[in-house]
Formats: sequence, structure tokens, C-alpha cells
Amino acid sequence: MNLDPNVQKIVRLLLKKWILIVSLAIIGAVIAGLCTSYFTTLTYSSSVAFFSYAQDTRQELTDSSSTQQQITSNTSKMNYALKMMGTYIELFKTNEFNQTVANELNKNYNTAYTAGQIKGSISFVTKEDNAVFKVIVTTEDPELSYRIAKQLETSIPEKMENTNNGLLMASVEDSALKASSSESLGYPKKILIGFMAGAVLAAVYVILRDLLDIRVKGSDDLAEHYDIPILGTIPEFEFKVSGSSKSKSKATKNEKGAVRNG
Repeated sequence: MNLDPNVQKIVRLLLKKWILIVSLAIIGAVIAGLCTSYFTTLTYSSSVAFFSYAQDTRQELTDSSSTQQQITSNTSKMNYALKMMGTYIELFKTNEFNQTVANELNKNYNTAYTAGQIKGSISFVTKEDNAVFKVIVTTEDPELSYRIAKQLETSIPEKMENTNNGLLMASVEDSALKASSSESLGYPKKILIGFMAGAVLAAVYVILRDLLDIRVKGSDDLAEHYDIPILGTIPEFEFKVSGSSKSKSKATKNEKGAVRNG
């Protein structure tokens, strides 16, 4: 596999600076872990699962003696429930509905919750072609999450019964439970993100530093930047002074000093 020369240069550069890249990646992971530990608020969740179904106001099953008509009626009602579920969930997101929930909580617990607080704590989970939907309540207080979820067990079926002549109803299939522990802070995911971010920043720094460095560091750089022939290079010489030479030099310096003093 033949790589572009520029790519090969970058790869060699990154491998040469691997200690710096790994060090900054570890620092990023540590910072991410500390930020998660000290700056993330603990939250608690309670959830309620509902089953939605279409109410047969015309009593088709009672009046009909045909099994096929009963099957057709059940299928139509299920399709209607699936089709309308999204519309009802949007109703549950309105300020009017959430204010109703807040009013009930304030009356029962002598509190002062607002529609915005209730609305901000609720999320809905639905699946395609599934008549079951889940409501998840998440707050910083496990007791509050549980209270809101329990109130929704009553408020949501009542809202559906009082809307559109009660054609679509809901029943509680999974009641709310008080959270015994907080939600996961996601340490592994956040630490991995910090590690990757540190590595990427280190790699960008190494590459930019090399690109902005205009110094000629050897014959290869000279040949790369200038289209001129290289006749030769001057090697670096290292001079080593032996012990005898050092002693003679010191003796000479001492004699000169003695003469000057005399």
C-alpha cells in the first residue's frame, strides 16, 4: 500500500512525538473525570408505562356476531391508537396539561411547583408500531420525581378520557417506583471523550508546529524546499580533551599566575 509522501511525513511525525500525544490524552481523560465528579449534578428518575387503546363507543363487539368483524374491529381500533398516540403525547407537553399536574401536586403536598418545572422534568419514550409508551420523570430530588410520576398515573388517563370524546384511553401497565440511586454519571464515556480530545489536540499541535517551522534542519529539508543540488554536508565534530592535556593546561595557568604575582 503506497501512501502519499505528505501522509507518510505526518505519520512519522506523530510517531516521533507519541510521548507528547499520549501524555496530553491522559491529561484530557483526567480533566474529564474531575469535571464529571465535581461539576455534574446528580439526578433521579421515576418512570410510568402506559398502554393506549381505542374505546369502542358503538359497542361493535357486543352487537356483532361475526368473528371476522370482531377481528376487523380490534385491528381498526389498534391502528387508530397507534396513529393518534403522537397527537396525545403532544397534548401532554402543553403548558395547560403541565399546569394541571402542578396544581394537583401543590394541592396534595402544599408546594409551589410551576408548569415549567413539571414540563422540564418529563420525557416520553415511544416505539414504532407499539401502543405502549413510557413517561420518564427526572429531577435532582428522588421524592419529587416519584411524586410527579405518581400524579401522571392519574392525570394522563384523565386527559385522554376528556379529549376527543374519550376515543383513546390509557391504562397504567407499570407503576412508578422511587429511585433508590442516582443516574449514572457516565464516567467511562466522558473519560474516553476527554482522552480522545486530548490526543486530537496534541496531534494538531504537533502538525501545526511542524508546518509553521521554517527552519532547515538537514539536507532532506533543503532538498525538499529548494530545487538545488547538494554538494556535501559538514559533519559535527566533537573535541575531547584528555586528562593529561587538562593537567598541563592547569599547570600552565598556575605558572602564569605565579609570574604575575611575582
